[in-house]
Amino acid sequence: MAVTWSPTRVRSVGAVGATGSVGPAGRLGPVVRVYRRLRPLSRRARVWLHSCGVAFALMVCLVLGEWWPAAVLAAAAVVAVSGYERLRPVPGLRSVRVHEGGVVLVSAGGREKPLPWSAMEATEYSPGGPRGACEHGRIWPAGADEPVELAHLRGLDGLFRELEERLSPRLRAALHETLRTEGSVRFARGRLTVTAGGLVHRPPHPLAATESYRWTEVHSARASGLGELEIRTHSAGLPLTFPVPNARAAAGFLEGLRTAAGYHP
Repeated sequence: MAVTWSPTRVRSVGAVGATGSVGPAGRLGPVVRVYRRLRPLSRRARVWLHSCGVAFALMVCLVLGEWWPAAVLAAAAVVAVSGYERLRPVPGLRSVRVHEGGVVLVSAGGREKPLPWSAMEATEYSPGGPRGACEHGRIWPAGADEPVELAHLRGLDGLFRELEERLSPRLRAALHETLRTEGSVRFARGRLTVTAGGLVHRPPHPLAATESYRWTEVHSARASGLGELEIRTHSAGLPLTFPVPNARAAAGFLEGLRTAAGYHP
């Protein structure tokens, strides 16, 4: 029986601690890094403010009959925009502190929510897009119905790389346990099925044929820059990509199976 891999699968195989065992922030050990809130202006707002600044500078220069005030006004505009971004209220967390034993989510009101590493089931990061899509990420705490949404933090990509590095060993162990006990693991809502003998790919198009690959036919598995699981085979020209939470852990799981199959054909 195939088992769909999702954040709840970690808890079902007993790979995380008990729900509610977060404890006070002091028990998480020393602070390693702090990721603070970012208050960015939208591209449209920046263009509008810069246009107004240019128009005002030109008007002042024409009135005075000299061009030297333009440089002074430009510097003042930069300082004003920077100050506005710092004072502009932004919903969400004030910061995320990374401790040796987990992370602490600090809300806008100063309230703190500690999350030890053992209390996190999975993470997911999206870098955003060229059409204004905002960079954001999600953390699934153990026992929670909804993930914690993170956005508008400086260095958000680095935070989620650090989270995934911390969680990957435990998640890989949970995947191996699921494969051992259930016989297979499904990713991306069943589009990819992993067994001890290889992979089964079911394309999203209903009329497309199902593809099977033995481990000897799989060239590599890795996490792409977009946070997706990317699999290359010897026969397919383009890589197979799947939206998978904690794609690095999933890729390490597949690479371990592929390497083991290579040693034991």
